[in-house]
Amino acid sequence: MYTYPLKFEFPMISIGRQVDVTNGDGRFIMRAIDPFFSFKDSIQIIDGSGNEVMRANGDTSFRFMFRLFSFSFDWSITTPDEKMIAHIDRYWARMEEFKNVTDIGPSYGDAGLSVGKIVGAMVATDVNYNIRNNIPRRLVYEVLDREGGSVLGWIVPSRGTGWVDYLENFLPYATRRQILNLPFISRAYAPSYEFKIGDLYSPTVLVLKKQRDLFVDKYVLEKTGELTDQQERWAIPALTLATMFERQRFKDMTN
Repeated sequence: MYTYPLKFEFPMISIGRQVDVTNGDGRFIMRAIDPFFSFKDSIQIIDGSGNEVMRANGDTSFRFMFRLFSFSFDWSITTPDEKMIAHIDRYWARMEEFKNVTDIGPSYGDAGLSVGKIVGAMVATDVNYNIRNNIPRRLVYEVLDREGGSVLGWIVPSRGTGWVDYLENFLPYATRRQILNLPFISRAYAPSYEFKIGDLYSPTVLVLKKQRDLFVDKYVLEKTGELTDQQERWAIPALTLATMFERQRFKDMTN
């Protein structure tokens, strides 16, 4: 078991992506390293002695420099001898408060075809399109025991702190640039993420929060529920990757 809160800290200057994870007592836990120049979507995770303890491989087999041609959206975390620890899928999901919104189906009534039924079907299709595309969505991280396997847990932005998703989903590029170029707006952005075991609507057991800092990006992981040593074994590496991906996503928007 770890001593919470855990801390995730990115260097002020680095070539590629890198984040250090330390225990609540200051003890070094792991470092995730994704080199800038690489022909594979692969992130190395090392311990305090520099030994590789895990590796995260993207779903694309080839890339040429991360910032230009990285297309991976799914990642598998394995041991050095390729034993599966967890698999992470990223995708846009409707926000939790809209989970009961469902598609509207046209009422056909009696058998047969008519102009009214055709118009009804067209209206229902249009309404469903607007439901799917105009209801706010957030980028969530689904953690599975293997690719296409059973769900282990979820990493979701906390309600009220995922406004960057509104920028990315609904605002024109020029408007996003105007907002993100305001003085210190990017440094003031401090999102929070909730980690849940099992179902997406299960109680939150861990909360990851970005700390406001003018120079170094730091995140703190607080424990709010119970989880086992076995669950921590895949949860902490998954949260480490999610922290790295979320930081990079916002940097790409502000650059």
